[in-house]
Amino acid sequence: MGFWDIVGKVVQTAVSSTIGGSASLKDAYLNEKAPRGPGCYKVYYHGQLMKVGKAIDGLRKRFSDYYRGKEGGTAGLKYITSDNRDQVRVSWLECSSSDCRKLETQWHDKAKAAGEEMPWSDRR
Repeated sequence: MGFWDIVGKVVQTAVSSTIGGSASLKDAYLNEKAPRGPGCYKVYYHGQLMKVGKAIDGLRKRFSDYYRGKEGGTAGLKYITSDNRDQVRVSWLECSSSDCRKLETQWHDKAKAAGEEMPWSDRR
């Protein structure tokens, strides 16, 4: 790989994954802190990493599904209920749909290697 190939790869990565953030699940959804675009996210409950996921259909939509649960979401997470949803925090990185699966796998594998249990994850 030549110098310009490396520069191109760095620029492509910077452009395709530029917007990151974190907030309570409630703020990410109701106060529109999370972006509408696709990306990967991490879900925390009482400071513990519970799940790593991807939202090809949009981060805010996924967080709204999680927050609303059975009452209105299409991608509800059975572990998030009206009793605990206000203690859930999320962090995210907006990226292209084509990069979502790769980034999710990287985050998941890194967390597992660090000993994270991720009890809300149904993945692998």
